[in-house]
Amino acid sequence: MPNTSPRTLRALTTSLLVAAVAALAGPATASATGQPTATVRPAAAGAAAMDFTKVHVWATGVNVRNAASGIPFETCKTFPSRQNCQVVATVSRTTVTAYCQKQGELISDSGYSSRWWTYVESPSGPWGWVNNVYITGDEHLAHVSDCPF
Repeated sequence: MPNTSPRTLRALTTSLLVAAVAALAGPATASATGQPTATVRPAAAGAAAMDFTKVHVWATGVNVRNAASGIPFETCKTFPSRQNCQVVATVSRTTVTAYCQKQGELISDSGYSSRWWTYVESPSGPWGWVNNVYITGDEHLAHVSDCPF
């Protein structure tokens, strides 16, 4: 293997992981314009690669939400919410891998409220959204990137 910088290796690793997430989440679909749309898009060439990080879900029985490919997925991805995203897994008091976070439906529970949702990989495999009210930290997690989509 040629001598490759750590930054290049990290960008390549992130691109491969994003491609794996897209493959696991379902096949790409065609938009109304006929252009393919990927489940999760890797960072644009030349842009800083996003790092995966770990977050801790402090509550029990927390729903991980996502949707099937096509319009339901795009709706869920655009605005994570209980209405737009179905339950694909449940997690309890565990540490999970997080990709990014974005605003969606306001959730209030146990005296906390948050509009921010984090895209995580559940221990059983499916990726989906968890509201930040159930993740240790502030309403907007400082160590998790905002989603590029």
